[in-house]
Parts: sequence; structure tokens; C-alpha cells
Amino acid sequence: MKNLSHNRAFVTLTVADIFETIGTSLFNIILLTYARTFAQASLMVSLVSVATVLPGVFGIITGRLADTQSNKRGWLVGLKFIQAMLYMVLAQLITSKQVGLLLIIIAINLCSDILGMMSSSLRMPLLQAKVTADLQEEALGINQGIGVLVQTLGQALGVSILAATGDYQLAGYLNAVTFLLAGVVLLCGYGALKLPSVPAATTPPFRQLLQQVRVAMEAGAHMNVLALLASVLLLNAVGASVDALLNLYLIDHGAALPLSFGSAVLVMNTAFVIGSVAGNLLHTGWFQKWSFRAVMLTTVVTFEGLFINLLSWQNYWVVVTVMMIGGFCMGQANPKLMASLLKVADRQIVGSLSGIINSLATISIPIGSVGLVLLANVVGPQAAYLTAMGLLLACGGCLFIRR
Repeated sequence: MKNLSHNRAFVTLTVADIFETIGTSLFNIILLTYARTFAQASLMVSLVSVATVLPGVFGIITGRLADTQSNKRGWLVGLKFIQAMLYMVLAQLITSKQVGLLLIIIAINLCSDILGMMSSSLRMPLLQAKVTADLQEEALGINQGIGVLVQTLGQALGVSILAATGDYQLAGYLNAVTFLLAGVVLLCGYGALKLPSVPAATTPPFRQLLQQVRVAMEAGAHMNVLALLASVLLLNAVGASVDALLNLYLIDHGAALPLSFGSAVLVMNTAFVIGSVAGNLLHTGWFQKWSFRAVMLTTVVTFEGLFINLLSWQNYWVVVTVMMIGGFCMGQANPKLMASLLKVADRQIVGSLSGIINSLATISIPIGSVGLVLLANVVGPQAAYLTAMGLLLACGGCLFIRR
């Protein structure tokens, strides 16, 4: 971490990302709260929820667009100022309760989030060029760990502002300011973000791009690309359902819990966040040698243990322990995968690689959060637990398929 703290490019990107994450998480919670004030609250909240997740689906498109830009630092700065202007416009519209205006506000927020996805893909080649290969995993982990903490801070800030003022317009202006500050930070470190010049390359056709992505993924993860993508999809699908399934478990076993329902949820979520932050920050020494496959297998075994506990002992403290270990493993997995890809991928396809992984994670969310939770409500919790265990076994099997 000491070496990274002296890397001006890394510090610039990280500080800018902190401001952007505060703004995004702050306004997402504000927008949900605003949607709840309408007569058709359930419909409006559903639209906001879908619009919050939807940008990830466009990851492959925004990643490809990022790869085609020669002046990546210029685009990165420009997008922050465009997002700031979008939220300035949004702040003018959020002053009255009209369904038509709410739909426009959701659309503006969606556009900003899609630009944020493109920004994420623009950052990857900058990190690849400016951070040495042996520090890339640690750098990605620090970025992701700080993001988890800042996202929680941004949500708490949004709730506090609304409780204190009840002013949705103020929240819109504050969000615009956070993106403006992100752009200013990037401008201050603009010189450090300059990429070394390379001969101009024509953008490969989409089919050729996919071939290049396949080669990079197999070389980086040492796995068959379809098996790699399937394992990520399956694990994310189960991971997306865990929170809701555990909430249902706590509701059903409220009388047997050692804590009140609210306290039990808080302790469980805090354990996961602590584990996730620790997993993201510890990417040195032995943890750096821990392979992506080993991390994924540990995660699979950990969550299998969670569902075995829910089917048999139903011990709350086992749940808390497993959530902390699972959070740690998931905090290790993504930086390891991305760092291994950055080591072997050409700069021209790094954004597309990042976009594909983001798209895959987004697509898996409704599979788990809707499918397994619906199964728990319609058939029963045991059916959901057994299905999740089957998906985890399939994920583990994919990890043994070689190139």
C-alpha cells in the first residue's frame, strides 16, 4: 500500500472514484425514497430498482466504446463533467411530484450510471499502464474495498440529508457537486494519467474482439472461457439471493434468535461488510499467491456450509461467521480475476474485458434474487436452499474444466 500511495495516477483515480461513488450511492437511496412518495409507490420503486441495475447489462457496449477512445484520460474527465451537468438538470426537475417528471429523472439517472460504466472501463487501461503488474491486484482490491465503505457512507449520508431537510433538490445538487469534484481531481492529476503512445490500431470487428477476449481470459485464469464465465454467473446468482434468503430465515426464526430481528440483520450485514473490506484490502504476501480458482472453490464450500446449516442446525452464529468468510472470499475474487487479465490482455481490449464481467454479474442478479427467492416463497425455503446448493456444486465443477 505504501508504494501505491506514492503512485500519483493511482491516487488520482482512487480519490476521483471516491467522490463518484459517494454521489451515486447517495442519489440512488434518495431516488428510491422519492419514488415511494408517489401514489403508485410499488410500481415507481420497481422502476427505480430496475433502472439502478440495468446499466450493468450494457457493460460490453460501454467497454467496447471505452476501448475505441485514444484519449482515455480526456474522456474520463469529460464524462465526470457531463454527469455533473445531468444532475444539475435533474435537480431542477425533482421539485414536484409528477409521474412524467419522475420518468425523466429515472432516465437521467440511468444515463449517468451508463456513463459511469464507461468510466469504469476507461480506468482499467490507465491502471494497467500506470501500476506495475505485481501491485495491480492490490490496487484493484483497495479500490473495491474503499468503494464498499464509501457506498455505505453515501447511503447513510443520503438518508441523513433527507431526514434533516426533506429537500430532494438539495440532494440533486450535492450529487452534481460530487461528480464535479471527481472531474476536478482528475484534472489535477491529468498529467500523471497520460498513457504511453502506441501505434494507432483499427478497432477489430466484434467477432474478432470476442476471440481476443477469449484468449485473454483463458490465459489469465487458466480455465476454459465458458467454464470461467459460467462459474462467475452461478456464484453471483447464488450470492445475489443470499441476503434475501437470510432475511426470510430471520423472519421465520425470530423467536429463536439470540438478538432482536433488527439487531440480527445489522450484525449479519456488518460481518459481511467487514469480511468484504478485509478481503479487498489483503492482497499481499500469501493472499496474493492465492489463486483465483482456489478463492472460488473456498467461496463455494463456504456457502455450501451456509445452506447445510440452514437445512439442519439453523444456528445464527454460524450464519454470521459464514457471511464474514464469504465476504472475505468475494472481496478476494474480483481483484484477482481482473489483475490476472490485466497482466495478459492487450490495452485495446481491457475495457471490453471489464464490461463483460460487469454485464455477467448484472445478468446473474435477477436469476438469484428473483428465482431463488420466488422458489422460497412459493415452494418453501428448503427447496431454495437445495437449489442454491446445486448451483454451487455446478459452479465448483466448472472450475475444474481446463482450457
